[in-house]
Amino acid sequence: MAVENERLRAVIEVCAERASAHLLEMRLRGDAGKPVIEVFIDAEQGVTTELCAAVSRSVAAAIEGKNFLGAGYRLNVSSPGIDRPLVFPWQYAKHVGRTLRMTLRGTGDAIVHAGTLVAVDAGGVTLNERGGETPVRIAFDTIADARVVAPW
Repeated sequence: MAVENERLRAVIEVCAERASAHLLEMRLRGDAGKPVIEVFIDAEQGVTTELCAAVSRSVAAAIEGKNFLGAGYRLNVSSPGIDRPLVFPWQYAKHVGRTLRMTLRGTGDAIVHAGTLVAVDAGGVTLNERGGETPVRIAFDTIADARVVAPW
């Protein structure tokens, strides 16, 4: 099953890239008789229902062409949603002006920063932390987890 998962993931990545999207996560769940493929994509220009539909059509055609799962599967393609972690550096630029919560890699206790994302460059991000006077610079390679904080 692991090999099948990797082959399926590779096919989905190609389909996403053709649509100018990035595959964030793919899950294969359910039983062998009725598997469910969950696909989460993101794109620099944002995710629309049209983009999800295009990726879904492409993935379905590729799966059927390669006879991976037969005809009895369900495919769900969607955006990552606000509760999903930011995975790629390019995702941060879409969230300038929003509040982020970041946990940094460390050797002991987790270091957490929360604040408004004010800048993004090739090396990392700059946050204005709540109550902080000086913006905090955080390198991408030190971020263990980063999520957008819902405004509500």
